[in-house]
Order: sequence, then C-alpha cells, then structure tokens
Amino acid sequence: MEWEYAAVSQGVRILRAFGEAECLEVPEVIGGRPVTEIGPYAFSAAEVPRRFRVSGGDRRRGVTGEGEGTELRDSLCLGDGPEAGPEAVTGSRLRAVRLPSSVRVIGDYAFYGCRELKEVVFSDSLERIGSGAFMGCSGVDRLVFLGAGGGSRGLYQMLSELRYAMEVFLRRPEGETALMVPEYYEASVENVPARILELHYQGTGYRYRQCFCGGEVDYRAYDGLFGLAESQEPPEVLARLAYDRLRYPEGLSDGARRAYLEWFSVRVREAGEYFLKRDDLPALRLLCEAGAFDGTAKGSRRGQDADEGRRAAADGAGDFYMASMGEQILGEAEPEPEASGDRESPEAALDVLTEMAGRMGRTEIVSCLMDYRHRKRRGGRKKVFEL
Repeated sequence: MEWEYAAVSQGVRILRAFGEAECLEVPEVIGGRPVTEIGPYAFSAAEVPRRFRVSGGDRRRGVTGEGEGTELRDSLCLGDGPEAGPEAVTGSRLRAVRLPSSVRVIGDYAFYGCRELKEVVFSDSLERIGSGAFMGCSGVDRLVFLGAGGGSRGLYQMLSELRYAMEVFLRRPEGETALMVPEYYEASVENVPARILELHYQGTGYRYRQCFCGGEVDYRAYDGLFGLAESQEPPEVLARLAYDRLRYPEGLSDGARRAYLEWFSVRVREAGEYFLKRDDLPALRLLCEAGAFDGTAKGSRRGQDADEGRRAAADGAGDFYMASMGEQILGEAEPEPEASGDRESPEAALDVLTEMAGRMGRTEIVSCLMDYRHRKRRGGRKKVFEL
C-alpha cells in the first residue's frame, strides 16, 4: 500500500491511500513519525475542497507492506494534479478499516460516501471526530473498540456519528464484550403555532447510544431499555441484542437475564428463524444451555392476537380500541373455560425450535437440540447396560 501524508505538529496526517486492498490497516508509524490524524476527505471519493488541500511540496508518500515497514518516496508528490500509479482506495472500494492506537483525530468527511464500508476498528485514544466524518456510511454494521483503560469516550463519539443498527465489540485486556445497538433516525416536525422546528428521534437506537456514564458503558441503563425495544425493534435486532447480553454477561443483573431468556421462550419462532437461517449452531447451543428455550412458546393464534393487541395499546391506540379490548388486555376478565378438545395447548419452546430446524433441513442443529432435550429430561443420567 502507498500512503499519501503530510507532517503535522505532533505526527503525520493521512491524506490518501493507494493500492489494490479493500480492507485497510492504517500504519502506526510512517517515516519515523506516528500517524495521529486521518485527514479531511481522506477516504472519500468526493473532490477535496480547496480549503482542505495540501500543497504538493508538503505532501509525501510512504509505502507499507508485509514485513517491509515504511519508506519515503517524496518524488511522487511534487504537484497538485492527478498522480500516475495505483488507484486510490476511496468511496465504494473501501470495505473495512483499522485505525492504530496513535490516531487522535478523524477529519471532516473523512469517510464521506463510503457506502460499502462494513467494519471500523479503532481505539480509546480517539479524541475527536470531525463533522460528517461517516456521512453516507450506511453499510457499517460492526464496530470494534480496542480499549486499554482510557475510557469509552471515543466509542460514544463514534456511535453518535453512526445511526445505523450495528454490533459493537469492546475488547479490553480483561476480556471482550459485545453489544447490539439498534438504528434510529431524526425527523423534523414543524410546530406551526410557535413557528419552530422540533427534532424527534424515531427508534430506540438514540436512547441506547446514551447509555454511558463517566465515559463507560452503563449496562444497567442498557438492559433497562429492552422492554421499550420489544415494542419498536424488529425480531432480528432483538434476537441479536438478547443473545449478545447472554453471551457476554458483563454487568448483567439476574432480572435482566430472566427478561432476555423469557423473550427467547415466548418469541422462539422469530428467534429460531434468525439463527437457523444463519446456521448458527454455537449460538443455539449456548442459548439452550442458558435455558432460553425451556419455557413455553406462544401457542394458539388467539394468544398471538392478544399479544399484538397489547403492543398496539402500548403504542398509543385510541379509546375505542381500548374499550373493545380493554378487559382482555388489562387482565381483568375471567379466564375462559377450557374447551373440550378444540383449543390448542401451549407448545414447549424447545419442541417448536426442533420442528423448525427439521423443516429447514438443519440436521446438525436438530441432533444438538434432541441431545439437549434428552439430557434435560433425564437429568444428565446415562443408562448402563450390562451383558
């Protein structure tokens, strides 16, 4: 890779990258100086505005490769016109980027329009992100935060820049944690009498991004939003969110753990579809061992309709709807007598999941689920036969 850069007061500012790679690892040192900044429009395919341009005499190029280190090639950057040589890695060419721990600043619109960018790796040394740095990066679905005890302020800034649903991995010396952060978007609503515009946030993603206290993740506040997310987020987001908290239970209270496990039991069809389509056997095995499918799944269609009624009421249904469904929703009505044989009995969540896996042809998962069910029912005891 060839890196176009300019010297700044405390190190080096990256201006452009040239080469064939689509996944970039920005070097920590070029020409003996630390890389401290990602320059404005550095990875954007848009033309760099004149106020951000660096004169040819101040630009340099460094070459990095496996086991080669870096070297200076000043003669390649003597003018302001287009350069001959490798194509710039900008815009839709960029798929992933890893920033070294030396980077303190990401300049304005540095990744503007990188629609194919999927993953960003950065560290807690990041101090400032410029305006619109990740504007148009709608494909980012994975952040990897490398912490060394310096707090999570850089993570808070990064999440504030990216409003899309994504999985965040926090890697620290003491271990790794993963969090699913839902999407949100802003809507401007005009308050006509006052003649002002009010900014409204749609989706729970904005609230999840505020779960920081003193620069660290507030897991209690994060888990406390799950009830709200159930009424607003799609099942695939909820499934990943709950799974990540059970897989990495840092700061997870007993009450929050029970809430996540209960969601899997009640919403086994939605959760099962999410993991089965991805053929994610390790996830299903972990959830089974945690007891996520030991409860009762939603049974009859009538039960599903009642559940949808509760959600609609929680979302602000009108008085007429509440009057027609009120007793059933509020739980004040007497339970109906059991029918003689027509009523569908509640289904065990594990049985529902096993049936789904069989229909989708996931034989390895079916075998795993049947083995778990056998061990649970037998209490882990094995029969011994003597001849």
